[in-house]
Amino acid sequence: MLWGGELILRDGGVAGQVTSAAWGETTGSCVGLAYVRAPDQAVINAEWINAGSYEVNVGGQLYPISVTLRPVFDPTNERIRP
Repeated sequence: MLWGGELILRDGGVAGQVTSAAWGETTGSCVGLAYVRAPDQAVINAEWINAGSYEVNVGGQLYPISVTLRPVFDPTNERIRP
């Protein structure tokens, strides 16, 4: 379970931090929001984000994570439309 404050690693190097997290009942997993940064503080884009392999450090143990720029639930907004 994520709580917020956990380190995000990209390709083994520190790349960011979880800012908030909660259990996502509709996704069946924990969902976290995080800031991700390039090691040289360069401006990053979707291609850079999608090219990496990510892990999160929870209590000293690393777990693989999926990173997306899209909403994880209802990405096309079909459920909120009449």
